[in-house]
Formats: sequence, structure tokens, C-alpha cells
Amino acid sequence: MGEPIAPLRPLRADAARNRARILDAARTAFAASGLDVGVEEIARRAGVGKGTLYRRFPTKEALVRAIFDDLLDDIETLVETVAGRPDAGEAFVFFLGESARRQATNQGFLDVVAQRLGAAALTSEQRRRFLAAMGRPLRRAQEAGSVRGDLVAEDVQMIFRMLGATTRPAADGSPMDDHWPRYIGLVCDALRPEAATPLPAGPWRSR
Repeated sequence: MGEPIAPLRPLRADAARNRARILDAARTAFAASGLDVGVEEIARRAGVGKGTLYRRFPTKEALVRAIFDDLLDDIETLVETVAGRPDAGEAFVFFLGESARRQATNQGFLDVVAQRLGAAALTSEQRRRFLAAMGRPLRRAQEAGSVRGDLVAEDVQMIFRMLGATTRPAADGSPMDDHWPRYIGLVCDALRPEAATPLPAGPWRSR
């Protein structure tokens, strides 16, 4: 047998701060200027040298995936938080609302990445983590009889895509900031078991 693998050591405080600053700067820069934004601009926004950025993130794809890792960490923390709520139905509604707010906050970045990288933006492990996070509050709400039982985790993913459209400017160009939460309420009402009717097609399932 080979030598045991030493556990990964946590980042030093200064290295962790630099990482967070780089990822925040990259997310903002990508949202504002697309994935073609220069590395120099990202480093300038983060207040670090290009060498520091390249050592941690040798490619823009590595930056994008690290940003998604942080977003997934946040979603998983939210899942743990709502798991402690006694009412599973209310917990699921809260999860949908808070997840949609996070999506709205990052919509510029998500749009740019989707247009440029498509499905390649996420690794298979990241897609697995995302669906696992979607499934936990859903299953708990279904077991409590608060949400229709024919939904799967991929349905929640598609619901987020639909809600994402409501965070963009309206047809007349006016902002939707004060209005898109309305559609969370409409969607949640439609997910109640008493509102359920037979669905005309089966769910899309992630490969």
C-alpha cells in the first residue's frame, strides 16, 4: 500500500482573503464585460498581482468553476438552514425564495457563462451537488404532503430557470426588482397538492 494521503490544509487567512477577493472581482467583471475581460482587469479589481491570480486560477474556466463552487457552498448552507425549520412546506417555499434571490443577484454572471460556456461551465460533480441540494427540501416537503408528489429535483432546477426570466427587465424595459418575487408566490401556489392536475409530459432528467 502507498503512503497515506495527507489531508488538505486550510488556506492561510491572507490566502483565503485573496481567493475571496479574486472570485468576487471576477464575478463582477464577467457580469459587466463578459468572459473576454482581461486578467489584468480582474487582478486590478481584486487588488492583487497577476501572478497571484494565475497561481490560483491558471485559466478563466478555473475561475468560473471556482465561482460556481462558492455559489454551491452557499446553496448547501441554505439547505442546511431550512432543514431546521419545523414546517417542511414553509421551509421549501423559503428555500425557493432565497435561492431565487441569489440567482437574481448573480444573473449577469450566470447569463454570460450560459451564453459562452453552456453546459461545460459546470463539472459533472457540480451538477450532482446542485441537484442533490435541490432534492433535499423538495423531498421533505413532499413527505409532509405540502408539495405535489410527482416533482423531481430537476423540476426545481427548471423552475429556477423560469424564475430567472422574471428578474430581467420587463417588456417595456422597466426593472423587475420590486415585482419578480410575485412569481415565486404564483409558482409555490401551483406546487400545492390540492392544485395538482396530471402533467402532459414526463420530467427532463439530468444525464
